[in-house]
Amino acid sequence: MRQLPAASKPLTAAAAACVVIGAALPIAFAVATGAAVAAVPGAVGGGLSSPTGRQLLDAVIVVGAILAVQQALSPVQEAVTAMLARRVQMAIYRRSMAAALQPRTIAHLEDPELLDLVGAATLLSPSGPNGAVRNVLNQSRRYITGASSLLLVAHYRWWLALILFGAEVALLQRHRAVYSEMVAFRARHLPGLRRSVYLRGLAMNPDAAKETRIFGLGEWVVDRFRGSWLETMTRLWGQRRGSVRRLLVASLPAFAVLLLAVWLLGRDAIRGSIGLGAMVAYASALFTSMQLVMPGDDFAIEEGAAVVRKTVELETVVAADPRLRLPGHAPPPGGAPAREIRLEGVRFGYPGRAEDVLRDLDLVIPAGRSLAVVGDNGAGKTTLAKLLARFYDPSGGRILVDGVDLREVDAAAWQARVAAVFQDFVRYPLTAAENVGFGAARDGAHDDAARRSGALALIDGLPHGWDTVLTREFEGGVDLSGGEWQRLALARALFAAAAAGGGLLILDEPTAHLDPRAESSFIDGFLDVTRGCTTIVISHRFSTVRRADRIVVLDGGRVTESGSHEKLVAAGGRYARMFALQAGRFTDA
Repeated sequence: MRQLPAASKPLTAAAAACVVIGAALPIAFAVATGAAVAAVPGAVGGGLSSPTGRQLLDAVIVVGAILAVQQALSPVQEAVTAMLARRVQMAIYRRSMAAALQPRTIAHLEDPELLDLVGAATLLSPSGPNGAVRNVLNQSRRYITGASSLLLVAHYRWWLALILFGAEVALLQRHRAVYSEMVAFRARHLPGLRRSVYLRGLAMNPDAAKETRIFGLGEWVVDRFRGSWLETMTRLWGQRRGSVRRLLVASLPAFAVLLLAVWLLGRDAIRGSIGLGAMVAYASALFTSMQLVMPGDDFAIEEGAAVVRKTVELETVVAADPRLRLPGHAPPPGGAPAREIRLEGVRFGYPGRAEDVLRDLDLVIPAGRSLAVVGDNGAGKTTLAKLLARFYDPSGGRILVDGVDLREVDAAAWQARVAAVFQDFVRYPLTAAENVGFGAARDGAHDDAARRSGALALIDGLPHGWDTVLTREFEGGVDLSGGEWQRLALARALFAAAAAGGGLLILDEPTAHLDPRAESSFIDGFLDVTRGCTTIVISHRFSTVRRADRIVVLDGGRVTESGSHEKLVAAGGRYARMFALQAGRFTDA
């Protein structure tokens, strides 16, 4: 309820007015119907021109007016509720997105426990806050109608209304407890639900469509999805069956009081203690009061409330979890790195892993030069890139930028100095201009970055140039080849580097799926256009980085060799052996 005015005060006021009017109409209808029924005998005897007949006509007109207002109110209430529900849902999702984006680290996106919090908004409630808002407004109307109906019952027998109210409140509390238990159960089994959502994506996602068909994985994916989903839902169904039995037992007192009230009304009507019209009005109020405990809304509200609670919990964790706070508030040194980036005894390990990925790593990266980092898979190359981009801080040792410990520097300010093309770079389904510059107004910087990356001819050849949407999922959009996307990703990094005034450029194996000749050509071009910048090229292919100013071999989380390509080959160490082994695949005997 607190989310409604925060989303829109005018819409909340309009929705509240619709709720109050909609809640009052059933009571007015019961009273008007009772008056009409009470006037029928007199109108039959005296005619419509008699005083009783005129009372009947007036009552019928009121009943008709109430029905007309109900019909007119329904579309207005639906429109206002829909707009307010969308506003609330957008606000809650925006809060969860902001919380997920707030940390400068990415630890919460690589931690299963925190990922459950991030995904709770969609996994705990299929309809999200949207459905909860609709149901909470509907429930509010029912509560007002039910409470008002009990006031009419109290006019007949005050003690009967009091007993009925107590029985209905007890049943309502049982409803809430049962639905809360079911939502809490779902929250405890988020990993299983996340797994089933992933498996469903394998069947629905275009990226996975090729492999699911070529390898005949369709039945396997469906079976795995069914197993993962049923494993969680079977437990939920078992809990739900027990909850239904408890609800049926809890319903007995309320329905017993209702039957007692109906018997009393019938007895008093037969004895003549109350008139026919009064009996109709009181009976209508009795059954309308049961709207207090009618099922249907509570579960959706509990789901929506759980989403809000998880969003608040995510915000709290993000604000308080020390793992997600990177210290430092100082601005980076001017023009950093101007002299060097130095790693001294750097150690780092991911949560849940027994061994460190990097172990006492020492490395000096001169400013304005290119450094290639090579090594086997798992040697720690990508982890090194994450530390240099300050997605994490080392668990031991330190990283110095022009003599300043990176922990003392504001993380956001430092990351603004870093431009990178990662192995899993994102292919945004946006225009070419947005893929390179995002929110920046298109100007000469876009053309310069595209020209330096070799992507300008590609942009000029697109149907709408820079305004072409780069996905076939939208009308008029086109898709690019792997190499074309790589050049566009490089243009994005160059654009960011120019906006940051230089800084650090990282190329982390974005061309791993290319053949060595294509990768070598791409990296040669990258080194040409970034000459004079502090550039780091990470690759597991030794032959493609030979033009870098310096090459280091990472093995077991440490630098084991360092030098130029010629020096390392002449040394006859690991680099030379790996280079010969890889090159041998592409030479004759």
